[in-house]
Amino acid sequence: MRRILLYFLLLLFSNGFVNGQNAVDSSLTLGTVFSDHMVLQRNKPIVIYGKVKGGSQVTISFLNKKHTVISDDSGQWKAVFPAMKKGGPFEILVKANERKVTVSDVVIGDVWICSGQSNMEFPLEDSKTGTSELNQTNFDTNIRLLRLGGITSTGNVSWDFATLEKINRFEFFSGSWQKLNAISAASFSAVAYYFGKKIATENDIPIGLIQVAVGGSPTESWIDESLLKKDDQIAGMFKNWQDASEVMEWCRQRAAFNLADAKSDQQKHPFHPGYNFKAGIAPLTDFPITGVIWYQGESNVHDVELHERLFEMLVKSWRQKWGYQFPFYYVQLSSIERPLWPEFRDSQRKMLAEIPNLGMAVSYDLGDSLNVHPVQKKEVGERLGALALKNVYHKKITATGPIPKRASVKHDMILLDFSFAKKLTTPYDQVLTGFELISQQGKRLPANATIMKNKVTIVIPAGEKITTVLYAYQPFTRANLYNEAGLPASTFSILVK
Repeated sequence: MRRILLYFLLLLFSNGFVNGQNAVDSSLTLGTVFSDHMVLQRNKPIVIYGKVKGGSQVTISFLNKKHTVISDDSGQWKAVFPAMKKGGPFEILVKANERKVTVSDVVIGDVWICSGQSNMEFPLEDSKTGTSELNQTNFDTNIRLLRLGGITSTGNVSWDFATLEKINRFEFFSGSWQKLNAISAASFSAVAYYFGKKIATENDIPIGLIQVAVGGSPTESWIDESLLKKDDQIAGMFKNWQDASEVMEWCRQRAAFNLADAKSDQQKHPFHPGYNFKAGIAPLTDFPITGVIWYQGESNVHDVELHERLFEMLVKSWRQKWGYQFPFYYVQLSSIERPLWPEFRDSQRKMLAEIPNLGMAVSYDLGDSLNVHPVQKKEVGERLGALALKNVYHKKITATGPIPKRASVKHDMILLDFSFAKKLTTPYDQVLTGFELISQQGKRLPANATIMKNKVTIVIPAGEKITTVLYAYQPFTRANLYNEAGLPASTFSILVK
């Protein structure tokens, strides 16, 4: 009798388990980017995708058109609708296995990915102008926000078992689209918010901003792991990540703190090479976008040459995954009293000539000598917005600060010519500062620089032969060369010819 009862209980359990599994397997879901109030990319094929039980028939209805597809063995399904101009609101209806998912208040406009580390993550409510911005009553209804936030902070905390398990399953990011209002904007990226506001003000187009950023995250965490492992100079960081010299020591120390209670030596972390790409970016690559804005680099300053390789790999691989050369606009690091930052800022400037369709917003003039998170985010976002307005929306504006073209010697003077400068100037006609000279003997000398006939002129110190001019090359700098649009010149080094 006892055996019969045990068999009966096992049968009930197994049936319940199978039924539960079938219920899970047959559940119909859309990709994480699909929710009410979302923005779809205009002028590109509209891709709607998700997951259901393998081999299921899925019917997708959108804009009076209907597609029926069969999910693959893993349950993935995808439907492609024709490109559309801006418009909305519309509705997406998806049916499969007697289940139905509806996405309402869908608009078609331009979608921008807003990614990077803590300065992209930095919320509007904490920015210098955040309080006044959030107190306004007329928020732009053309702007929609999707904040894909992490399930936990990468700050000085030790994660519990449940969090560690979710991270191992790459379940780190989550969020849903929100209409723009004081509540949704408060915790959203300040840089991304002001970027979106800048371009929305100049264009009657719905703007979708997708924030996917992680405080402290290094560049390599945002790149497909398979690509990193193919590069012999980068692959070393996988051998023993917690001790790899290629990874910034601060990142390794912070990760060790977060993982203090981890039981497995294979525990994942959002700073690990490839993690944020797999968890945050890969789920978006079927979703067409206009472009990317990027604020990252603080966690890669320790190795400038390595960052150059990583940054180029990141931009090219993201474009390859999406299948087109979208614009990629990034923020040059600010100024702070950390010795390697000038060289890193100059390296970021040089990348503009290495990769097509890039743009860089200068931010050293908004820096804080001690704080890696300067609070003046409005100007940064608006400078990124100006790049988009000029290059994507074809507005006739100046979107770049003065760029040095040549440094030549005339008598006892060095003459610097600039492009993107109808008028070189300093704020409030202050004395021009920020220039230095490198002599043939390698001495670093202060420079007496002035603006004359829309050139910068520098007196050559008596008895010195100068090889290089530096600008804004102090870690924390108040260099002050601007153009008529109020945009600052980048940190730069230029050879004297």
